[in-house]
Amino acid sequence: MAETKKTAPSARRREIVEIATGLFLENGFAATSMAAVAEAAGLTKASLYHHFPGKEELFAACVTHGYAAELERLRDIASGDASDAPEKMRAAINALYETIISSQVGRMSPLIAEVSRSFPTVARSFHDDYIGPQHEILCKMIDEGVASGQFADVDRKVFLHLVFGPIVTLSLSREMFATFQDLEEHFPVAHLRDGHVDMLMQALAKPLAV
Repeated sequence: MAETKKTAPSARRREIVEIATGLFLENGFAATSMAAVAEAAGLTKASLYHHFPGKEELFAACVTHGYAAELERLRDIASGDASDAPEKMRAAINALYETIISSQVGRMSPLIAEVSRSFPTVARSFHDDYIGPQHEILCKMIDEGVASGQFADVDRKVFLHLVFGPIVTLSLSREMFATFQDLEEHFPVAHLRDGHVDMLMQALAKPLAV
């Protein structure tokens, strides 16, 4: 099928990425061919290769494109009023749940794990472009809360592990057992999220002076 759309290159690239993301999620990485993406996007294979030199680069673009907007959302939360550090942290963790559990891009996590061993550059790109900056944002939020006397001075690496470990595990579990009719009974997002956030805030709570 020949390309007929006369859109700007950047807009066309975004459109291709969104179409490819849907195909990767539906069929997996191995079963999604560049030919299938080209057909779904209304492109010739040659035109698709003009935008992306290979499937690895296309997949990496799908990962970073989707998470970029979510990273900006996290930055916006972090730049809010410093006088209520606990409320900002709650908002940030809730945003992470929405991204990793509820959004289309969050569902890419199992595919990233599948692809990363064969294509290490995908894992490196995902870490450097999203995970690393995300960790930096949360650490700065902790620093801000400690400086204002609202947070205890917790171990940053341990706290980050406590934040992301349960969310990623929940995401993977829901994808693994997505066909269960009683999925929400086994993995109720709202209930687990609220309990997780409460426990994290307890960990950050500054002990009362005796």
